[in-house]
Amino acid sequence: MPSTPHEVLIVALREQPGLLGALVSKLTGVRLPRRLKPADATLRFVKPAELRLDLVLHGGRRRWVLVELQRSVDPAKRRRWPLAASLLFGQTGALGDVIVITARRAVARWAERVACVRTRLGTLLQLKPVVLHLGHAEGKALLDERHPELALFAAWAMQHRHGPGARAVVERAFELTERLPRALRRAQQRAILSVLSERMLELLREASMNPDKIPETPAARKLRLFLEAQGRKKGRAEGEAKGRAEGEAKGRVEGEAKGRQDALLTLLRARGLSPSQDDEARIRACADAAKLDRWIAQAATATTVREALGMKAPGARARPRTPGRSRPASPSRS
Repeated sequence: MPSTPHEVLIVALREQPGLLGALVSKLTGVRLPRRLKPADATLRFVKPAELRLDLVLHGGRRRWVLVELQRSVDPAKRRRWPLAASLLFGQTGALGDVIVITARRAVARWAERVACVRTRLGTLLQLKPVVLHLGHAEGKALLDERHPELALFAAWAMQHRHGPGARAVVERAFELTERLPRALRRAQQRAILSVLSERMLELLREASMNPDKIPETPAARKLRLFLEAQGRKKGRAEGEAKGRAEGEAKGRVEGEAKGRQDALLTLLRARGLSPSQDDEARIRACADAAKLDRWIAQAATATTVREALGMKAPGARARPRTPGRSRPASPSRS
């Protein structure tokens, strides 16, 4: 199942295809076609069969780019990547690029050579994708003031890192995100938090609340304010959810109790036993489902309301038990 960092970056690339061009240009110096647009990432080659990919971009009829985010080794990609490229090659008549993005060096090495198979006779089938390894050095290089939108990739590259250097990259990514237009700024801030590990988020919270961290850098301050705002928002949401849950639970209990109260009063009146105002108040004040059920059962045979409610008749007193004298045994007759 795709992880949150995987899905966040796919959504960002799908909604802003220009991000991919900026990333490739920054890391390789090669420019992708400008008019790339997202297309259906499910490739169909026979009616019942489909091949699901992370992202497919088309630039006109014949230009295409296939993007895969790879967090770990996946042996199935040995077949899937050549098949996907062959299908797009067959549909468009032109070879496009297969770009694999990963934050792990071992996965980058695997991706470069996984799609290569050879028969004993010598037939070779090979696909060598363009692999973009977003390591620590690449993450720092992506902190470009001219392209603040690349800060998301820099933060994504830190998803498995937790040291001071990684934290500095994330703080700088937040600082650069402030340069984006307001409409994109909040979305990228949320996306950055979504791609970070829980451990990194906890370290950032601890650092932002550390009173000894004086003077506070602008990047750290922006991150602290954003984390505080997110914390307040989360707290309000949790409080509202708890309140709704408690209200719903209380409402269910009260609703069930009222149903039993109505049933008891209806039964008493149907049997000609008219409850007084005090009796009705006593019934309405009871929210104990077990007690109400017991009263309903008693009301089916009771001759008075007080008997139905398990109340003793006024003035009735229990006769005290006095220890009786033992009667002497009668002599047995022989």
